[in-house]
Amino acid sequence: MTDADYTRRYFSEGAGRWLATAYGDEEHPVGYPVGARRVRLALGAAIERLGATRGRLLDLGCGGGDLCVEAAGLGFEVTGIDLAEGMIAEAEARRRSLAPAVGQRLSFRVGDALRAELPAAGFDAVTALGLVEYLDDDAPFFRAAARWLRPGGVVVVSCRNRLFNLASLNDHTRREIEGAAAAGLLAELASLRPGPELAVGLEDFVARLREALPALEAALAADRAAGAEPGGGSFAGHRRQHTPRELATAAGEAGLRDARFLGVHPHPFPPALEAAAPRFYNRLAGVFEALEASPVSLAWSSAFLGVFSR
Repeated sequence: MTDADYTRRYFSEGAGRWLATAYGDEEHPVGYPVGARRVRLALGAAIERLGATRGRLLDLGCGGGDLCVEAAGLGFEVTGIDLAEGMIAEAEARRRSLAPAVGQRLSFRVGDALRAELPAAGFDAVTALGLVEYLDDDAPFFRAAARWLRPGGVVVVSCRNRLFNLASLNDHTRREIEGAAAAGLLAELASLRPGPELAVGLEDFVARLREALPALEAALAADRAAGAEPGGGSFAGHRRQHTPRELATAAGEAGLRDARFLGVHPHPFPPALEAAAPRFYNRLAGVFEALEASPVSLAWSSAFLGVFSR
């Protein structure tokens, strides 16, 4: 069971620290900027489905408002909801700093995302990045998203990737083996066949790697100079994981269709090695972003985006 009160306090009290890591733009980041990357991917996927950068967008579990601000800047009318009052305070501070033409397209509120009073079929897009892993069940979320979404609208969700447990070589791997689930996960992973996008992705991968070599050398030098990194205040509560098939099944039961999946947060090596050279590790991870549109990326990505239409 998830602990909603602990989750609220963790993200409210540590809002500034968490946002700085997830959305940081340092040249050699110690942590992978997963928040910034999934915002770009989620908005790109939503716009591709909608065919426009306008309409009404609802962001559930909006955090510090990064996706909301980006969407408003593109032309969307945006509502963001989050349980953590500290996150909404950060979001409101950002809204006030924006040009009036952008800020007036933004609205934030504190509250339980699934209990909000919102108009049925009132939104063109619903996004939820890093929310469902803190819920006890997927069904209420997808029912609410489908209710608030207009016909033809798009839902974009990010999840922790259970398939990655096969490659992480840590306690998650051990639990899957001891629970006799590894064979099923392997079968699902094997079913995710790459398509024509892989050839394009591999060309991009080679180009990125060639361009990144000087930065990789600099990142490795920075790791050596920094020595051991201090530990952070990691989330200690329960967080759920999903496979793409599990997420698609839950979405389908709510009437959502046309599933597409994108890998997020690539791990070029098992995660335990990140602590030895975090700047190098995360700079190299950026090269693997070239392959995130291909199903094969789910083998090494610790999270994924699911994209669905109503």
